[in-house]
Amino acid sequence: MNKIKIIIKREYLTRVRKKSFLVMTILGPLLISALWVIPIFLSQATDSQSNIIVVDGTGVKEKDAAPLFEGKLRSDKNVKIEYMNDLDKAKLLLKEGSTEAVLSITRINGMPPIKSFWYHGDNEINALAMQDIETQISTLFKDYYLKYNCGVSDSAIAFINNPKVDFYSENINTGERTFREIKMVLGVALGFMIYFFIFLFGSQVIRSVSEEKMNRIVEVLVSSIKPTQLLIGKLVGIALVGLTQFLLWIVLTFAVVTAVQNAMPERFASVQQGKITMNEQIANAEQLSEPTNDNPDIIQGLFSINYSVVIGCFLFFFITGYFLYGSLFGAVGSLIDVDTDGQQFTLPITIPLIIAMVCLPTIMNNPSGPMAFWLSIIPFTSPIIMMMRIPFGVPGWQILLSAGLMLITIWGSVWMSAKIYRTAILLYGKKITYKEIWKWLRFKN
Repeated sequence: MNKIKIIIKREYLTRVRKKSFLVMTILGPLLISALWVIPIFLSQATDSQSNIIVVDGTGVKEKDAAPLFEGKLRSDKNVKIEYMNDLDKAKLLLKEGSTEAVLSITRINGMPPIKSFWYHGDNEINALAMQDIETQISTLFKDYYLKYNCGVSDSAIAFINNPKVDFYSENINTGERTFREIKMVLGVALGFMIYFFIFLFGSQVIRSVSEEKMNRIVEVLVSSIKPTQLLIGKLVGIALVGLTQFLLWIVLTFAVVTAVQNAMPERFASVQQGKITMNEQIANAEQLSEPTNDNPDIIQGLFSINYSVVIGCFLFFFITGYFLYGSLFGAVGSLIDVDTDGQQFTLPITIPLIIAMVCLPTIMNNPSGPMAFWLSIIPFTSPIIMMMRIPFGVPGWQILLSAGLMLITIWGSVWMSAKIYRTAILLYGKKITYKEIWKWLRFKN
C-alpha cells in the first residue's frame, strides 16, 4: 500500500508542477468566464447610429389626416429615422454622405400593394436594422387595413400583433414547475464536461504509460513494485490531478466573474434586476398582451434544479467514468512502443463515447425514453448520458442501478487492464494482436 502511495504522490506532483498544468489552470477559468461574460457585453454593445431618411410617397392617410408611415417608424440606439417629402433631395443628401440610406415607400396600382425601395451608398446598411424597419412597415400597413377596412378595434389589433401565450409545465406529483429549456442546456453542458474530462485525463494515462515504457523507466520501477500497483497508482494520481484542476477552475471562475461584475456593475445591471424580480409572478392574467421579461423565469429555472444531486452525481460519474476509461487507456499505453500504432487499440475503446454524443439530440428530446434509459444504464455510456438526464429528474433506483453496474464494470476493467499491463509493459518491438491479448487474459497465474 505504501508503494502505491509513493506512485500516487509521484504522478500527482509531477503533473501539478508542469507548466502546462499551470497554463490550463489559468486559461480554463478565463475561457469559462468568457462564455458567460462576453455574451453580456455583445448584447449591450452598441454600433454607431445609422441615419436613415424615410420618404412616405404612398399618399395614404389615416382618418385623422395623419400620414400612414410618417412619424410612425421608431428610432433606437442603432438607427435614427428622419422624414422628408422630396425623394430627389433625399437621394442628393445620400450621395453627399449626409445620410447612410434612403427608404422610399410608394403605392403602386392602388392600394395594396405597398412597395419599399432602399437606396444606399458604397456601404450596405445594417441588415438587422433593415429587417426591423421592414417589419415595422408591414405591421403599420396591416394595422391600417384591419382598423379601417375590417373595423377591428385597437385592443384587438394589439392582441393580434402580440399573441403571446405563456407556456407553463408542472409536475403533477410534486406540484413544481419544470423548465425544460434550462435543463436541456445544463444536461448538454454536463455531458460535454464528462466527455471532455474523460478524453483529457485518459490521454494523460496513455502518454504517461507509453513514455515510461519507451524510455525504459518502467524496467526500473517494476523491479521494486508490481505492475498492477504501478497502474493503480497512476490512475489515482492522475485522477487527483483532474479533481484539483476542476476545483481550481470552479474557484477561479467564480473569482473572475465576481471581479468583472464589481469592476463594471453597470454592465450587469439587467442581470441583477432579473435576480431581484425572480419571485414575481403574473399579477394580472389580463395583461398577457404586454411584453414580459424572461429573466425571472430563467433565474427561477436555475433555482429549481436540485444541485446537491447534480453535483453529487457529477463527481461520482466523473471519477468512475475516468477510472473505467483510464484503466483501459492504461492498458493501451502499455501496448504502445516505437513500432506499434496505438490507434488500432484506442478506437474501439472510444466508440461508446462517440455513440453517446451522437445520440445527444435523441436523449434531449426524450430524456425518459427507452434509448435514454438503456444508455444511462450501460456503464460505457452512462457517465455522459446519465448526466444529461439528471437535471430532468431521474428515479433513484435508476441512479443506483447505473452506479452499481458502473462499479462492477470498473472492477472488471481494472482487472483486465492489469493483466494486459503486466505482460505488455516489458514487451518491445513485437507486433501485438487481439488474439495475443486474449491469451494474456485467459492466462492464470
